[in-house]
Amino acid sequence: MLLFPYLTESLLGPPSPAFPRATVKFRPLVPVTIQGPGGSWHFGRALLDTGADDSVFPMGTASHLGALFRPDIGQRVRWRGQVYSLRFGDVELILTDTIALYRWPAVVAFSPAPLAYPILGYGGCLQFFDVRFRGADHVIEVESNHAFAGTT
Repeated sequence: MLLFPYLTESLLGPPSPAFPRATVKFRPLVPVTIQGPGGSWHFGRALLDTGADDSVFPMGTASHLGALFRPDIGQRVRWRGQVYSLRFGDVELILTDTIALYRWPAVVAFSPAPLAYPILGYGGCLQFFDVRFRGADHVIEVESNHAFAGTT
């Protein structure tokens, strides 16, 4: 099992009424490495997003990795009112908390959308894991499930 602390971000504006004394926001952000035939790229922060259908990375990452796109099937994402294309490719993803490591083959999307962080959604990532968000403790537990076809 991997354990990740929630990471903090500065508040932009006043705190939410739900947390009136907050000085930071806590986010389920984890480090992830993506590998392709031509290289790898490490992101110090990627969002674990249970509401996302797919895992999405910046389009510029694809060329650095030498990722080969699958045929375009017209998938799009709406981000902040704009529509952006999604191109899918086969890569390998790595999650580690420096104690344990999970590595697995994944089909992920690449998009020119101006995402703040890569999104680790159901397709390509969360489908292979059981994740527990321990909000009060600010900790995320990630454990592979029966669908995981990678290595530990």
